[in-house]
Amino acid sequence: MSELRYSPPQEIRSAVWLMLNVISLGVIHLRERLGLTPHTPLLPRHAISRLSRFLAQAEPALRRCLYLCAAELGALPEFPQETASSGPARPRETTQHIARASQPAFRLFETRAHRPDAKPPRPTFKTGPRIRFLDADDVPDIHEYDKLPSDILPAKRLVRRLMALDHAMDHRDLYIEKIRRCLGEARQLIAKTGKRLFRHGPLTRLQCETAQLIEAETHAVQPHFNSS
Repeated sequence: MSELRYSPPQEIRSAVWLMLNVISLGVIHLRERLGLTPHTPLLPRHAISRLSRFLAQAEPALRRCLYLCAAELGALPEFPQETASSGPARPRETTQHIARASQPAFRLFETRAHRPDAKPPRPTFKTGPRIRFLDADDVPDIHEYDKLPSDILPAKRLVRRLMALDHAMDHRDLYIEKIRRCLGEARQLIAKTGKRLFRHGPLTRLQCETAQLIEAETHAVQPHFNSS
């Protein structure tokens, strides 16, 4: 792997191609089956369970596919740090600039970069509920009720994750470029998954075996790019 590049065997290329197609078809099927739009606020419990199980496998699988694609193309130099004396920065078409309220960007990395100059989070203060029903005899506990598949629950966060996944599938070149500029960082970009993640679920047995193969190849390749 000279010059921070790697040549995958044909088996891995085929596995990545298969998994990308599986994820793409899964997104299309869910959007059509559940009638999802970027602004869908609520879904039945059974639909939320189905969507959550799909994302739990599709998101890490896509990250590993994109990582292997980026590793095959090779690392790119990082963008220089912008300073006040360097003048106005030119806009760059990378994933740093595609996230917005109407279109969330897909989260590529499973570990956080260490930034010494990063500001600590603002302290949060809890003052209790805004409204207190002092004249009520008893406050019902929602957990006392039975969970039914037809229950309508908030789904905005899951829907945004699915839309981000779809966006990454449509703009893989931008996301791959972002990974290529981070390949030489002194950290692992992709963390190891749990042993049971790709054992069963929405993916079929063959698809799970393909995902396991991609997972193993990702962690075999990753140490060669880690500059630490």
